Amino acid sequence: MAEQALRLMTVDEFLAWDDGTDVRYELSAGALWAMAPPDAPHRIIVANITTLLHVGLKQRKPCRPENEAGMRISEQTMWQADIAVTCHPPAREIATPLMIVEVLSPSTRMHDLGRKLVDYRTLPSVQEIWLVDSERRWVQVWGRDGDRWIVRDLVGGAVFASGTLAAEVPLDQVYANSGL
Repeated sequence: MAEQALRLMTVDEFLAWDDGTDVRYELSAGALWAMAPPDAPHRIIVANITTLLHVGLKQRKPCRPENEAGMRISEQTMWQADIAVTCHPPAREIATPLMIVEVLSPSTRMHDLGRKLVDYRTLPSVQEIWLVDSERRWVQVWGRDGDRWIVRDLVGGAVFASGTLAAEVPLDQVYANSGL
């Protein structure tokens, strides 16, 4: 029996497409990738960070965090970050994210630490990236310093400085009520 050939999409086709379900997708090199629903620690951590960002960005209006933020990497790749900070008017996709947050789950960890991190670092507007583990207290913060990136690994009850927020961020607040 002949198999149907996989049809690749562009980001514009992807944005216009609807499969009629509640399944969330990303587009990677034109191919659809279904995303598993996040577990409780993942959802709680995203809520905690979104709250921290809302409070921290009050003095930087119109900057704000957006959850499940779609970002076009190329004409055939669009990633959906857990949170992105933008200072531009609301739109279907985040064209110029200032900051990106990915909460690492067992099913996404390698992809988020690999391909997505590499792609996010190529976006000229991105100044800060947080990779937050959902299974243990570990956060990796990437900060742009001109043409290079500075990486900080934080564990336990550490506190780190966020350039985007111009404030200290305690891991205790990131992980509050998550069971970690």
